[in-house]
Amino acid sequence: MIRRTFAFRSVAALLLVWVGLVAVFAMLMIRNNLSRADAEVEAEGVALHRLLSQRVAQHDAHLTSLAALVQASDPPPAETVRQVATGIMRYYRRILSIRVLEMTPDQVIETLVAVPGEMEGTVMPRFAQLVFGQRAGEARYYVEADRPEHYFLGKRAGSDRRLAIILEIDPNGLLTPEERLSSDRISLSLGPFALTGSPPAVEPGAFATLSFFRPADSTTQPVNLGIERPVSFYKAVAPVPVAAFALFSLLALFAGRYTLIQRHEARHSQQLAALAEERSRLLERETQLAHAARVNSLGELASGIAHELTQPLTALLSQSQAALRLSGPDGDPARLSEALDANVREARRAGEILRRMRDYIARRASERTPIDITDVVDDAATLARADLSRRGITLELDLERPMPRANADPVELEQVLHNLIRNAADSLEEREGPDKRILIRTFDAGETVAIRVSDTGKGISADVLPRLFEPFFTTKNEGMGLGLSLCATLVERAGGTIEAEARPGQGASFLISLPALAERRLAAQ
Repeated sequence: MIRRTFAFRSVAALLLVWVGLVAVFAMLMIRNNLSRADAEVEAEGVALHRLLSQRVAQHDAHLTSLAALVQASDPPPAETVRQVATGIMRYYRRILSIRVLEMTPDQVIETLVAVPGEMEGTVMPRFAQLVFGQRAGEARYYVEADRPEHYFLGKRAGSDRRLAIILEIDPNGLLTPEERLSSDRISLSLGPFALTGSPPAVEPGAFATLSFFRPADSTTQPVNLGIERPVSFYKAVAPVPVAAFALFSLLALFAGRYTLIQRHEARHSQQLAALAEERSRLLERETQLAHAARVNSLGELASGIAHELTQPLTALLSQSQAALRLSGPDGDPARLSEALDANVREARRAGEILRRMRDYIARRASERTPIDITDVVDDAATLARADLSRRGITLELDLERPMPRANADPVELEQVLHNLIRNAADSLEEREGPDKRILIRTFDAGETVAIRVSDTGKGISADVLPRLFEPFFTTKNEGMGLGLSLCATLVERAGGTIEAEARPGQGASFLISLPALAERRLAAQ
């Protein structure tokens, strides 16, 4: 279930990354395509603006030429002006008509030359009045609001005679259809008047609209050039490259995920194999260290064992000598029997001591059996009491009876107790004063049976407590740091726990808790 959840989350994360990559790629494509299209619109606008500026400048040149011609003589050479105007209109089709007007002293406007083109031109009288109102040599444009499909360009000429030249211009002829791109909308305007119509700024469904706007380089005809190019979503995004990138990136991500999973599993397998091998080595080392600790502790227990064996052997000797005296003719059979019974008891006592020693140092596999922990405490105390007495340390027992049994190896539990008693004795030796005591207490803790080993030594400092059960950690100058680590291993092997309590200045305390068997409680029910 956990692996399935992890796989789902990894696939979901991969898809999110994939969506992000595709989105970034699509945004880059949009930016690139819009930049390229904007550059095209800019290039087209610059080219058309140059043509537009050149063509409106031609109108000014025509006005200047006609003005010079009509002022060449008095009266103006009407026929010559008509021929020149006809030639201009024949070559420049956008000029619809050319008129040369004169205002008499009686404020009457007369037409000196009128050259209409294919489309009959119309010059409104009010335009003529406005042109005559200009300064001499000044040119200006005029647009009729009701007919914005063409505009007029008028110039005041002459000083002695009031002459005016008016050109009627078709703005659609300023830029030919061949010069425009079919995908672009091009508009021309003069001031507030739209000469070629005003299409909507944004085409329905367009993703973006690129634009160019610039007035012609002319003071008399500042015709505004506007270009708009609607860009559809298909052209902006370029679906084919995006789809190809999406497909290949998805395949690459899944291939990368598969490779990473294979590497992770291979690495995990190697770590598990190394961990299993390390655990095997540690278990073997712990077994060897446990045996070595038992053998090493034999030297420390030798004096105690010798002291314990001396008492029964001395008693056997004295009771045997008494039995020899009582076996004579004057002997007392009752006292003889009493002496022999004492020999039997002392011999059994010596044999029990030797059995405990043999079990303690024997290197045998752990065998957990239902045991009474008070008996194990008694045995451990018996082995350690003589050595403690020699070192001036009192061993006190507070054993609760009866107690539920626990499933443990008695030899391993006895070794744990021996290590705790030895550590307590070493701590007490460094303490000055007469009160040197070790107290071992057993009690029923409900679901567990407990053994508490405490002493009146200097205690455990708070900074040492967290590392107390770490292998090779020790506060002794000649210690190896394996005793308490081994104790924790042996207790945990029996399914129990061992805890230390730091009581600086009040002595150390260790609590061993083992799961209690329910035999006694079931029997009581």
